[in-house]
Order: sequence, then structure tokens, then C-alpha cells
Amino acid sequence: MLIKKIIASVGTALVAAFAVFQLAAAQSQQENGGNGLQISPTRTELSLSPGEHKEFDVTLKNITSGELTAEVSINDFKSDGVTGNPQIVVDPNERTPTSIYNFIGNLESVKLKPGQTKQLTLDVDIPADATPGAYYGIIRYAVIPKGGVLSDRERQLALNASVGHLVLIEIAGEINEQIQIDNLAIGKTNDNGEIKTGSFFFSSPDKSLLTINNLGNGFSRPFGNITINGMFGGEVFNAEVNNAEPKAIVLPASTRVFTNDIGGIKIPGRYTATAAIAYGNGGEVVTYKASFWYLPIWFLLILAAVLTLISLWLYRRYKKHYVSGPKKKRK
Repeated sequence: MLIKKIIASVGTALVAAFAVFQLAAAQSQQENGGNGLQISPTRTELSLSPGEHKEFDVTLKNITSGELTAEVSINDFKSDGVTGNPQIVVDPNERTPTSIYNFIGNLESVKLKPGQTKQLTLDVDIPADATPGAYYGIIRYAVIPKGGVLSDRERQLALNASVGHLVLIEIAGEINEQIQIDNLAIGKTNDNGEIKTGSFFFSSPDKSLLTINNLGNGFSRPFGNITINGMFGGEVFNAEVNNAEPKAIVLPASTRVFTNDIGGIKIPGRYTATAAIAYGNGGEVVTYKASFWYLPIWFLLILAAVLTLISLWLYRRYKKHYVSGPKKKRK
């Protein structure tokens, strides 16, 4: 029984990981339509009040040479805690407290002829007693071939290869905006493209990794700067954090790592990186500091040579005055 549970858990994790990969790939390939469908836009953000109704449009295009059905579904997701990419909840019967499932209406599967484009209008209805805060989910359209009768496994694979539209809804009311910086790490990119973090570097580091935790109940769009100062206090580098438009979001009760290129680290010594991050309307700023050393090999070799020479000089003086003793003058 234990082995079966382990196998089932691993299988579920693999399916979820495969689903996330396929959704990310589908959204990055909207122009070439790698799976037979194009969808645009890929994201809708709405700020609504309890009891409010809103509509938004999405466009689907069949870029295959055959007729197909785009089967619609809604999936909840969670943050992966690092990149912000969604971790899809693959079980359609499992709903998170932040699900948009009960808000979205007018969802229907769509039949598309070869090359046909169709604009779909979807409804959003917020209950009058809805709790203020952030809600989110993915509306997915999976390709079902004309006349296709799919097994459960084939249907799951079709859903995994679907295109998705992210929906982010913030319901007005008592929105608590609060972030926390969990960590600021400095790293160096290796030959494999991996970032290795640490406190000592033999070659100049090129990345900063800032981990921000959203402690509030709404979407957080943090922004600010990372500055790097040398050991004598002078600023050698400054970079903006999350300066893209639209700004990247940190989901409630989750973390996200913001990675920035850094530079200006040329002189051996101790450096201090400082993150100053604002959120909301910019009135609140949180800071975090981290120190690291840049000690290139050539500097260490020179330092070792100098220390060796000093050690030899001190040893000779010691031997001359305390071991051999001072020479006596002849009369």
C-alpha cells in the first residue's frame, strides 16, 4: 500500500509539472500556435466591487487545416514560490479559497473551422457578500479533433497541451497590503546557466536574487532598487526591481524571487547590497542588506606571496635575535 501511494504521488506530481510546462510553452508560442490554437490576450486583470458585473473578451484562432473543438475548463493555480509561474491544480474537483470558478460565466466549448478566428465574451459576476481580496485562475481551451472520442488519458493530455488565459480579480474592500523581504542573495552564473549564490566570489558576481513575501490579501506589485556599495561606502551599481509593465505580481500568502543583473564589482574587497522595495502606492518601503566578498584568484595569489615574504622576514628576525643571539664584539 505504501509503495502504491508513493507511485501515485509521484505520478500526480509529474502530471502537474507537465501541465505547468505545457501551459507556459503554449503561452509563449501564441504567435506560432504550436498546439493548433492561438489565444489572445493571455491575461486579464480586474478590480471589482462586491455585487459588480463585468465582461471581458478573448480571441481564439484555429491555425490547423482541420476543424476542431476548443473545450473550455477552469483550473485553479498556486505560485511556485520562485518564478511566479502557475502551478496548476490538475484536479477539477479541487478548488482553492482564491478560485475564480464561481465568478466566471458564459463558458462554452467552441467549434472552429480551419483558420477561423472567434471572439468570445465572458462574464464576471461578483457576489454581494464576496470577501475582499485577490482571486485568480486559468481559463483553458484544449484542442479536441472533430468527431474525436477521447479516453480519459487522451483527454488529460489534451488539457495539458491547452492554451490558457490568466484571470486575476481583486475584490474591493478591506485590502491589507504588506510585504516582507525574506532574502537578498548574490550569485554568479556558471557555464550551465545556473546561478550559484554565496558570500565569497573568485570572479565578479553578476546576479542578485531578491525573495519577496506577500503577507497581504491582495495582489502585490513591488518595485524599488538594489544598490551595491564598495567597502569604503561608494556606490558601484544600481538596478531597478520589477520595472516591467505590467509589473510582475506576488500572489497572497506566497513568495516570488526577482532576479536582476548586477555589475560594477571590479576591485577586490567587501561589498554591501541593499534592497529598498516599495509596494501599494509607494508610501511604504522595506529594506534588506546583504554583504559579500569579491576576492579574485590573482588577488589571492598576490596576497599569499606578500604574506609569505612577511613571514620569512619575521622568521629571519626571530632567528637572528632570539635563536642565534646577538653577536659579541671583539676586543
